[in-house]
Amino acid sequence: MHIRSGRSVIRRRGLAAAVAAASAAITPPVLAGGPLPAPVVSWSGFYAGVHGGWGWGKTEFRDPNNSPANNPFFAYFNGPLAGGQLGYNWQQGNYVLGVEVDGSWSFTRGNTSTSAMITSSTNNGVAYTGLATATGRVGYASGQWLAYAKGGAAYARMELSSKFTPELTNYNRELFGAVGGVGLEVAFLRNVSAKVEYNAFYLPTETLHWVSPNTTSEIKHFVQLVKAGINVRFNGDGGPPALVPQHIETALNSDFRRQTSCPPHP
Repeated sequence: MHIRSGRSVIRRRGLAAAVAAASAAITPPVLAGGPLPAPVVSWSGFYAGVHGGWGWGKTEFRDPNNSPANNPFFAYFNGPLAGGQLGYNWQQGNYVLGVEVDGSWSFTRGNTSTSAMITSSTNNGVAYTGLATATGRVGYASGQWLAYAKGGAAYARMELSSKFTPELTNYNRELFGAVGGVGLEVAFLRNVSAKVEYNAFYLPTETLHWVSPNTTSEIKHFVQLVKAGINVRFNGDGGPPALVPQHIETALNSDFRRQTSCPPHP
């Protein structure tokens, strides 16, 4: 009877020690008084997302038939946009390289003008109905944060309507140029991040021959965008660490077996 009771006591002591050790191993650092470890985020892999934002800018017109007081004249525009993006990142240490394509439905339209020859916002004197970019990105990652710069090719679909004639004359333009920008992205879920970025479009100077009157204008475009969006990464990441690492679990099991197998003291 004494032997059985002694073994029972040792088993209870061993079990208590194992439970205490396991509890210490799985206690969150913030409860144990230690610093909370930073989550591990991997930016490598494919991602896709959506964005919304605001565009603004001006279009400059120069024409040899205009008076010096009205040459150049400007049409100003602004408005919302929405679209999506798709990309891929390579991460080496803290450095991230990537490529991205994005496209936006744009509702940026002319709202004022220094010349009566360009219609008011009611008639969409200057409008950008579509915007797209294909860019390379270079960034620096720190914990959950990624700061980056981007640059590459840009596309814009522009609509222009004039009041040179009693009836509106519409011109549709397909413009190709370059884009540059900067952004900041933060991962707030396992593979979901939020971003905000600024883009500046550099569209080449073009000439436009008006149907009536018979004249040719030189046109320069200045377009800027601010976008905020959400990305979903398809690589996944390590996720949260295991509550009880394998080597701790093995040590606890070994210690428990050793203590429970000891012969009782007489």
